[in-house]
Formats: sequence, C-alpha cells, structure tokens
Amino acid sequence: MKKLLATDALRRLVNTLVDASLTSPSLAEMVHQHLLVEWVPTSIPGDYPTYQISADNTIYWEIEISDSASHRALLYQQALALLRIGVNGALVTPQEERMAHKLFPMRVFRTCPSCQQPFRSWLDYYGHLKLDHLLDHQRTG
Repeated sequence: MKKLLATDALRRLVNTLVDASLTSPSLAEMVHQHLLVEWVPTSIPGDYPTYQISADNTIYWEIEISDSASHRALLYQQALALLRIGVNGALVTPQEERMAHKLFPMRVFRTCPSCQQPFRSWLDYYGHLKLDHLLDHQRTG
C-alpha cells in the first residue's frame, strides 16, 4: 500500500502507532517477526522522501511525504525512530532505543497519562504502564 502524507499527518500516524502498541500486540508480534522500517531520502527532483515498512523483500507500506521541501532531515530521522518503536512495540531493540535517545537528547519521550511520570525511554514507559498500572487497567477493563 502506498500513501501520500504531509508531515502533520505523519506525526499523527506515528502517535497512533505508538499508542496502539501500548494496548494491543505490536504489529511485529502479529506477523511474528521484526518489520524493517526505513527512510529512503530521494535526490530525484519531483520524488518524495519515503518511509518503507517491509519484511523479507516485501514492502507492506510506503509513506511518501509531500511537504518535505520545507523540513530538515532531522525531522525525518526522528519520525523514523518513532515509527520503528511504534511498529516493533515490545520487540523494540536496544539499537532503536539508542537511536531515539540520540535524536531526542534531554527530552521526555512520553508522560504517563495516569500518574504524569515522565520517561526518556520507550521501554521504561511501556514497562511502567504494564507493571505499575496493571491493576488500574484490570479495574477499568
């Protein structure tokens, strides 16, 4: 599937993927493997930079960014880090965590919606929700 997005839609997509991985099995768990998420910058005029989500030479999703001319490469690298975390969910690798730390230095990654505790690590945030608020989720679920 190929989709053309503007950067604001890309941000919403990334947030949706990350949030979905908190409450349901990650996309990677559903297909029983890590999906590969790549950013493919283009040097061909008229082409859009593309994010590809693929596995074993099969591209499941291509997201082309339509308003890329006004944004720096850092934005796309940050979105790539967040997409990898959103797609891989609990199967995120230490390398992906390091990439996110490098691209978001000294910044809070997520804040717990229940207790407002800030986290710089996605895995710490995920573990906090699953362990510290497990009873909260069981009471409301």
